[in-house]
Amino acid sequence: MLKPIPADVLRYVRETGNVSQATLARQMGTVASVLSKLEKAEDADPEVAHRYLTALGTDLAHSVAEYYSREWLQDPPPSFLHPDREGLWIVDQALKTLEHFEAEKQDPILRGPIDLLRGELRASETYLRRRDHTVAWVGDIGVGKTTALSHAVGLLVGDGRSGKRPAFPVGPGRTTVCEMAIRVAPTFGILVDTIDEEDVVRLTRDLVSGLAPGAAGVGVSAEIGRVLRNMSKLKVTTTMVGDDLVVKDPIVDFLTDGLGIDEATDRIVAMMALKERTERQIILPEGSDDGLLWVSRLVTDINSGQDPRFSVPRRITVLMPSRNLNADGQVLSIVDTRGVEGITQRPDLNLHNIDIRALVVLCTKFADAPNATVQRHLREAVAEESDAVQRHRRCILVLPRGDEALEMPGTDGPAGSRDEGYALRRKEIEAALASAQLPLTPVYFFDARNDASERIWARLRRQISLMRGDYVKRGMIAADGVRDLIENIDSVRTLEARREIEQDVSRLLGDVSTLRANVRPAHLNLIEQMAIGHHSSIAASISRRGGWDNFQFAHILGNGVRIDANLRSQALVQRIEHRLMDFESKYKTMEPVVRNVQALRNRLSEGRQEFLASAHSIGRDAYGQLLSREGDVWIQSAKRYGLGSGYKGDVANIWREWFENSTDAHQTSDKVTERLQDAWTAWLLEPLRRATQAVPDEPPTLSS
Repeated sequence: MLKPIPADVLRYVRETGNVSQATLARQMGTVASVLSKLEKAEDADPEVAHRYLTALGTDLAHSVAEYYSREWLQDPPPSFLHPDREGLWIVDQALKTLEHFEAEKQDPILRGPIDLLRGELRASETYLRRRDHTVAWVGDIGVGKTTALSHAVGLLVGDGRSGKRPAFPVGPGRTTVCEMAIRVAPTFGILVDTIDEEDVVRLTRDLVSGLAPGAAGVGVSAEIGRVLRNMSKLKVTTTMVGDDLVVKDPIVDFLTDGLGIDEATDRIVAMMALKERTERQIILPEGSDDGLLWVSRLVTDINSGQDPRFSVPRRITVLMPSRNLNADGQVLSIVDTRGVEGITQRPDLNLHNIDIRALVVLCTKFADAPNATVQRHLREAVAEESDAVQRHRRCILVLPRGDEALEMPGTDGPAGSRDEGYALRRKEIEAALASAQLPLTPVYFFDARNDASERIWARLRRQISLMRGDYVKRGMIAADGVRDLIENIDSVRTLEARREIEQDVSRLLGDVSTLRANVRPAHLNLIEQMAIGHHSSIAASISRRGGWDNFQFAHILGNGVRIDANLRSQALVQRIEHRLMDFESKYKTMEPVVRNVQALRNRLSEGRQEFLASAHSIGRDAYGQLLSREGDVWIQSAKRYGLGSGYKGDVANIWREWFENSTDAHQTSDKVTERLQDAWTAWLLEPLRRATQAVPDEPPTLSS
């Protein structure tokens, strides 16, 4: 063997063979304590590992020894426990072969296809080498995703008499103050990302201004208000006086006693003792109480602001052992996102939407699946030309309660089992998606009270395997392309085909070089989201000039630019795609050419996604700068708050009129168009031109 072997691989081989440490130690001529120390280390020396595996002598031991005797290009090689180790081996050897071939031939004619194949192999290797993936649970406030997630992960506390309950704070809605996450670790622990001190002050001022006489401020959400009050020990109390309920609010008392908003804010912040709230992580001490109870108490206190060591949390991450999250060679991190309220175009959700390693689980109740939020999420993905569904990065998780599944009507009465009820409901959901012209998305079911958690995780892991499988297939196609390139190096037909493709694509890229003019103004997306969003979120954002997390103006306008960029470029991309399909048909008997064209289609698809992502960034940046310079439209919008019904419609009209009549807004739109054209050239046209270059440009010689 050439390389050290990870100790967990050795332990896996021994345990799979049902051999104890004591038995193996006798066979190796040593003692069990030595093997115990060896298996707890990170790696084992090749010579020691060879003795270990030889002593075991099982078929699996021989396979492991053979695997670590291979000469890999990458160092260190993937673990034997890696789910895609053989696919990575094929990719690795193809890269090594391509490297030797390029050094030996040094043929400029082959630079284009070599670079294309190398890029495909590297993309496959980079994705597959990592085993980590995020599973982000997304759903409406109160849909029950946190409860379901807690049962699925096994994050439960309680006993048989009182019943198991989630360790995370749960309720009918507005219970968790921030995003919750779960990561696999050897022992229990808590990591906390907190907001900045200046943001704590800003939120406190919002809380106070929302309670001031006249209530000109927009206030804060119920969950944030609860945290701030607990941190400052200024909770609202109630007492009964006779038959009347008397409410006492110490913050209102500050204002009643004559303190101004700023003075009251300063006093409350001082009572929070923020300088002492600097803790960011805690690991469960060895030998302490039950880990789940410890997590439950700590998370509940941090989430409610009652732990004096922590400030306002932005994200709470629970570290815990879990077989379900560390099985099939995958290492999963779970994110319980903040509940959706109206719009799904939020920066935190967008991070998961565009992450090629993330599986987004769209949660919905049984009765209304697929609910409006799920459909909106899928519809926006279509509008933005996202390939997430096609790449298996989306699924729908239906959360039944009670006997809902058993009450599904079948052909001869109610369903005979939960599985039958699930199957009947799945058909209805698929029909609803088809009727709404939405992409067919995998549908799973999980009843937290009645279904085994292993079952849902097996399905989610299987879907992640499909995500990874796309990259395995991509690597195999590229590896075949390397072999065919070498075997057919002298093929005149192949070279002539490549030259023809270069000439045709060059002409085509000239024809599609200019994007269409504005098709759908970006501000229409903002107007639409105002109709969906909650009025308090809109008002909160207006008071912060677009900076409220639940309704970020610049982010939503960036999405509007992306949607418009998709509409501008759709026909042009289709022309390129159809031409490449023509090449595949024309040269179907020439496998190297077909594989080259398939790689070009992959490049086109990735370039399009990069262009659309760039369009979002361009729009967010351009309109963010525009809105930061404006004043009147913010003031006008802010004045409308609190003046009766029709608030969202009136604010939408204010912004529509401003975008349609503002000279600065028109100039910004023109600038966005210029930058989109540059992005189109950089992400689509130039990469395709370079990739199809049969004979690269050469510098002029002195004689010329």
